[in-house]
Amino acid sequence: MAGFHHADHLQLAIDYLREADSFETATARMAATLREKATAAGAPEKYHQTVTVFWMRLVAWMLDKDLPRTFYSAEALASDAARLGWLEPDLRPMPDEPVAATPLRR
Repeated sequence: MAGFHHADHLQLAIDYLREADSFETATARMAATLREKATAAGAPEKYHQTVTVFWMRLVAWMLDKDLPRTFYSAEALASDAARLGWLEPDLRPMPDEPVAATPLRR
């Protein structure tokens, strides 16, 4: 799907998740849109349901404004150390840093 890059997929996922009344509705809409784009590009086999649901779940998780509380205690987040610099999570580790930076293409 030339011209429709990963960052575009993520933005569309955010939009659909914000607009929909449920995760299932947003995911169905995303799947339909991606199938249409793949078909229009002459490559319907490019659509992948598992990858689509994976990213929709991950983006939905990232939209949770309380997500930091999964990793940090209230005390840690309220500390001066956290406000003034990076503080490693005290409840559970975050995923590893990316090995290489991937530029966001538009």
